[in-house]
Amino acid sequence: MDRGNISDIVPAIGTIRPAASVEVGAEISGRVAEILVDFDDPVQEGQLLARLDPGPWEAALEREESALAVARADLTAARARSARLRAELNRTLELHERGVATQSRLDDLQLEHDEALAQADRAEALVASAQARVRDAEINRARTEIRAPIDGFVLERRVETGQSVNAALSTPVLFVVAASLDAVVIEARVAEADVGRIEEGMEVRFRVDAFPNAYFTGTSGPVRRAPERQGRFVSYPVLIEASDPYQRLLPGMTASVEFVNAEAREVTRIPVQALYAMMSDWSPTFTDEEIAEINALQDAYGYPRVPEDPRGRRAALIGARAAQLIIAGEQDVFVRTPDGPEPYEVRIIRVGAEDNDFVEIVEGDLEPGDEVILRDHLDYDWGAVN
Repeated sequence: MDRGNISDIVPAIGTIRPAASVEVGAEISGRVAEILVDFDDPVQEGQLLARLDPGPWEAALEREESALAVARADLTAARARSARLRAELNRTLELHERGVATQSRLDDLQLEHDEALAQADRAEALVASAQARVRDAEINRARTEIRAPIDGFVLERRVETGQSVNAALSTPVLFVVAASLDAVVIEARVAEADVGRIEEGMEVRFRVDAFPNAYFTGTSGPVRRAPERQGRFVSYPVLIEASDPYQRLLPGMTASVEFVNAEAREVTRIPVQALYAMMSDWSPTFTDEEIAEINALQDAYGYPRVPEDPRGRRAALIGARAAQLIIAGEQDVFVRTPDGPEPYEVRIIRVGAEDNDFVEIVEGDLEPGDEVILRDHLDYDWGAVN
């Protein structure tokens, strides 16, 4: 038993990228008339990045506005005709009641008035359609101005002044705008053998080759379920959120990642092999009352009772002792006692952090200087200490 550090980490490799990045494209076709930003320029949301030639879209807007004016004029004329026919119909109805106008004349005017109402409704619908085309043309004209969707900086510029872009089949990407590098994301690839030790919210440390003496920290997200295969090697991506106020981490850097599963510094510890040592002549001690309780539980669940033969009895009692320790969250360890009446003693401990080599002693009967017996130090028949 000694004092030291315990560090249980899961290694991985990942790639750094901005916490958010957006591809900025052109939703309409046209010629790039002006570019106002370049690589790494800081931008604000809504800032003008580039402008397409607005000429064709302004002409289209003018055509649609003219068509709207004609539609409105037709609507006014249709409404005026409907109003005139309505007045004439009312006068003819009065004459008909006095016996001056014929019924056929009244019927003809009623039909003409209904037709005029229908024409007015049609003209009104044409106005609404023309207004929609005008709004569409205004939107297209506004789309000649390419603006930043988020605050950040220009990560990529993929267009030059004078270049034609065609949005007929797919949206061409003109810029990639990334959020500030105060916050970054690492997409780490964790081997399938280690993925079971990864949990969301774990502390993460990582380094990059550009700053070999600096450790950066972050927090792990959930394990993504989509595997990545490279030959026989299978890994799973885990996103890590990290902050870097000095903006030293750049997109594309390779990060050497350590997921901290458990860590303790300057703690009392013993080799992990001490938890798995078993002496061939040791058997747990139970009173008759305790054995009766064990047998009662065995009967309740339909399991065999504690055997009477020595070997079977010892195996059953070791199993019962293991169950007691699991329920209590404790462990048995064997300690050498070369000056005592027995070559070893059994001590009870409670463990904390654990790695591949050591386990932390949180509390227990061990004292500094005690020499615990390790599994590797026992002979093959689990007998005396070598």
